[in-house]
Amino acid sequence: MMRAILPTRALVPIAGLWRVTACMAGAALFLSACGATTGGPGVTPGPASPVVGAPPEPAVLGVEMSPERLAFTPPHLEGVDLVRVGVLLPFSGASAALRSEAGHLLRAAELALFERGVENVVLLPKDTEGTARGAEAAAEAAIADGADMIIGPLLAAEVRAVSSLARRSNIPVISFSTDTSVAGGGVYLLSFPPEEEVRRVVSYTAALGADRFAIVAPATPYGQLVSQAYRSAAAEFGGTVTAEEVYSGGVDSMSQAARRLARAGIGSLEVGRALAMTGEGWRPADSGAFQVVMLPAGGDDLRMLAPSLLFADIDPLLVKFVGTGLWRNPDSVREPALANGWFAGPDAEMRARFEMAYEAAFGERPSRLAGLGYDSASLAVLMAANTGGIDRSIIEDPNGFLGVDGLFRLRADGTVERGLALYTIRNGRFEVLDPAPERFGPDGIAMDVEPGES
Repeated sequence: MMRAILPTRALVPIAGLWRVTACMAGAALFLSACGATTGGPGVTPGPASPVVGAPPEPAVLGVEMSPERLAFTPPHLEGVDLVRVGVLLPFSGASAALRSEAGHLLRAAELALFERGVENVVLLPKDTEGTARGAEAAAEAAIADGADMIIGPLLAAEVRAVSSLARRSNIPVISFSTDTSVAGGGVYLLSFPPEEEVRRVVSYTAALGADRFAIVAPATPYGQLVSQAYRSAAAEFGGTVTAEEVYSGGVDSMSQAARRLARAGIGSLEVGRALAMTGEGWRPADSGAFQVVMLPAGGDDLRMLAPSLLFADIDPLLVKFVGTGLWRNPDSVREPALANGWFAGPDAEMRARFEMAYEAAFGERPSRLAGLGYDSASLAVLMAANTGGIDRSIIEDPNGFLGVDGLFRLRADGTVERGLALYTIRNGRFEVLDPAPERFGPDGIAMDVEPGES
């Protein structure tokens, strides 16, 4: 669990986002809700079942912005030497879900500014319409209005359309896409890439001695992305993906994939030993073609897939079932086949603080992605306070930041690295198996820091 530890040098909180300095032992995210309705920096329990991991489809939560709302400029900003931040989002997107998500992201960004009473940063909301052409027009409008930085867009096609314009104008972009192909050259992805979740799980199991990995993935772009990340992570930590199966339908296709996977060869347990095991103290077995199996699915698909492996005699006492953030779903804890399975996700306690502040300010819970708007606006505020403008060296600070969902840093190639917790399903609920790290190490691997350690 993250703890508030006094740093050895002053640390300046900006809109709830903390810059992590090399000399500090750690810090907690402090949020003061709009209207001062929350009290103090004490750690509060996370919500019962927050959704973490790969971004879900945008949820319709009832927040949409009118054109009049987007054009509003606070009168007190007249004559101030401003840092201008273009906010490119699909306010008039074709679907209600996109419009709703855009509203939540903008509100969260406004909350970040309001909490610290910022007077030299102004948001310039521009409507992308949810299309590449609309995003390009929105970027042109933001640049014409003097934007020093761009927040958004939300979709990969929109980011591609914006990136060339932003690079020509030397304006950094903090976008919310998970498609790493659009990152780089001043375009950063502040999102929840499944590659980070996969790497966290693989590194943990490899540290326990696992070196043979398997995966059963859906025949979808997401499944392909996770499979590629899984192979890369296994190789990085000295292992190999020894078996890989794909399914493209319902339970029949899953069952066939599970049976094909079982034919790769798995170990067996003596009855007496099996009865004495619970799955909580798992260690990789010496025998069998694989010791860990990745199931990158969620919801009903996951609840059909996991039992299919059991029916194929793949024993979770021997083979550890692992997954991505899609596991963080209320349905997962009700599936016995997933008991003691592992997956990675952001720090739930840190997220709970933001949700309280947002709900106090706007009277409703934020969308899952709203925290990205908050963190990106907070980053702009931090730079404006420290340098009076936008500074890419701060954006790429290797020490990273503590934001709504915990520790993160933006790499020079535009991708994001997150300090994720490892969760397990136990006793019908999600429990933290290994806490999120408190700082990053120089080699790019997040490091755990014991409380009080400097």
